[in-house]
This record gives sequence, structure tokens and C-alpha cells, in this order.
Amino acid sequence: MQDQPQLPLEPRPDEAPPRPAEARGQDGSRPRRALVVLLGVSIALLGCVVWPFRAPLFIAAVLAAAFQPALRWSTRLLGGRRRTAGGLLTVVVFAAIIAPFATLLGLATQQVMAGLAFLRDTLGVRRVSDLSLAQLPGPAQDVLAHALALAHVSREQLAGWMDQARVWGEHAAPSLLAASGEAAFHTLILLGAFYFLVLDGHVVVRWLSDVSPLRRGQTRELIEEFRKVAVATLLGTVVAAVFQGVAAGLGYAIFGVPQAFFFGLLTALASFVPVVGTLAVWVPAVVLLSVTGHLGAGLGLAAWCLVAVVGAEHVGRPLLLGGSAEMHTGLVFLALLGGIEMFGLIGVLAGPLVIAFFLALARMSARELAGAGPPRAVQAH
Repeated sequence: MQDQPQLPLEPRPDEAPPRPAEARGQDGSRPRRALVVLLGVSIALLGCVVWPFRAPLFIAAVLAAAFQPALRWSTRLLGGRRRTAGGLLTVVVFAAIIAPFATLLGLATQQVMAGLAFLRDTLGVRRVSDLSLAQLPGPAQDVLAHALALAHVSREQLAGWMDQARVWGEHAAPSLLAASGEAAFHTLILLGAFYFLVLDGHVVVRWLSDVSPLRRGQTRELIEEFRKVAVATLLGTVVAAVFQGVAAGLGYAIFGVPQAFFFGLLTALASFVPVVGTLAVWVPAVVLLSVTGHLGAGLGLAAWCLVAVVGAEHVGRPLLLGGSAEMHTGLVFLALLGGIEMFGLIGVLAGPLVIAFFLALARMSARELAGAGPPRAVQAH
């Protein structure tokens, strides 16, 4: 029996006919709006997840961008073993973070041991209970009385200050312990993120180019600007810190400050906090020299630090960053101060990057208004 041609099925009375595109929204705009809303919600949730680790992740991204040339060089040196090279660079970053603090801790431990030996051999303090003002041995009583007379401080005032310090220490100890644990955990996050970003950063760059609403050349221009300014900021900050530490250490040694290496290293670490960082180290040294009868040495150290240390911070660092990142020196100085004020210590890196991001977008907008495309060098990337 020959098959009959199939007739189109008539819609059942209880079925609604399909709606035209206009009924669903002009050109499918409703699904697009829903997609945009869902994308915004997902970005907000992602921000909530990442926000507690914003500082280590940001520093890891900056370090990964700066260490890309080192990764290529070490990969060639190791015969193409890229992951081994990335692991070695991670160890280098870990050592660069830990080594200064480990050195400071070792030197501080030596000073504590020397102080304990002084208390034992010179003042006769051999037990913790001997540190009570009422139970100090004879030599310690004489030294304490002389010091209190010079400072115009009574024993009752000193005892009150010691009690306040003890109470503060009891309350601060848990917070300091928690902060130390958080710092160690954030360091692990930083190292892990650095390892993956330094190896697979090109994958992230490719993904950003694919999902970015900008043209591919514009996205790559922004990423290249980020890399260039990140390298310049990191290099300028480290070079300035090393120079300030060496200059301050030489000044301490020349003008008779004890433990010049220790305080030079402390000055180098403090230089990561602009304006007030190094002042917190060398100004007390100047005051100590002046009040102990070495006024000339104190004035000499003050002049030395104002020229070599403060000059390197306020002139050398902006010049170095401005030359490498192709930014005006005054703009770099504003970026450093504004970044610190807005973002805290991480603003040393974030401030110049924000300014560079703005300048790159301004250049793109100017080219778009003029009808030109992205630079030819970026297009050929």
C-alpha cells in the first residue's frame, strides 16, 4: 500500500501558537538582558570570593608580568623544561620575600641575647623576677636612678608605664599571632598564584582578548601597558630600596650608630612605605646621637640622610619610574602618594598602574576619535 503524504499537524486547541520575535523581545533583547544580569551577578560573586586575597593575587600578577623575560631565559638554560624554570623562579621570589625578614630576625635575636648578657653581667639581673623595680639588684638600682634623674621621671611613673605595657602586650599578643598566621597564609597564596600565572599567563591573556569587548589589538595594548608599568614599578621600587638601605647603612657606620648593617637593612625595608618609612628609622638614630653628647654626629647623619636617603626617595624613584614607564615624574609621584592613601602599602604598585591604565585608555579614545586604529606594533603582536 502506497504511503500517503504527511500533512502538517494542526495545533491542538489547548496549545498556544509560537510567539513571534517581537513578542519575545525585539531581536531577542530579553535573553540578552538576562545574560547581562547573570554575568553581573557572577562577577559580583567572583569579587566576593577573590576580595579577601586581593593583595597577594595582585602582587602575584605584577611579579608574573615582570618575570616573563626571566622565565624565557631560564627555560632556554634548562633545555626547555618550562615548569622546572617556573618552580625555580617561585623559589627565588620566596627567598626574596623571606630573606630580609629572616636576617632581621637573626640580628634582633643577637641583640636580645647581648642585652640579656648585659643584664646578667653588668646589672646583676639573673631572673625574670629581678626585673621588678622593687627587687632590682644594687648595680641596676644605681643605673635606674641615674637614668630616671636625667629623664625627670619618678619610679611611680615608670611602674605605671610598665604595667600599661604589660596589659597592652597581653591584649596585643593574640592579634599579633593571628596577623602572623594570616601573613604566612597570604604568602602561600602569593607564591601559588605566581607559579601558575608565570607559567600560564599567556592563557589568561588569550582568554581576556577573546572575551574583551575591545578590539584584540586594543586589549593587547592594555595588557602590554600593564606589563611595562609593572616591570618599571617593581624595578624602581626594589632599586630605590636597595640604594636607600646601602646609603643609610654607610651613614650609620660613618657617624657611629651601633649595628649599622641592622639599621641599614631596616631602612631598606621601611623604604617601601613612601615619605614616612625611612624617617621612622633614621630620625630616632639622629635624636639618639644628639642626646647622648654626639651633636655633631647627629647633625651630620641628618644631613647625610636628607641628601642620600630622602633625595633617593623623592627624586630618584619618580625619575626611575617615569623614565621606564614613560610617565611624567610629577605624575609618578602623585601616583605613589595617591596609591598609598587609597590602597595602603600595595598602592606603591597599584597607583602607577591605575595612572598607566587611564593614560592608555585616553590614547585609545583619542585614536578612535581621530579614526585611527591601534598602533601597528601592537597589531603585529
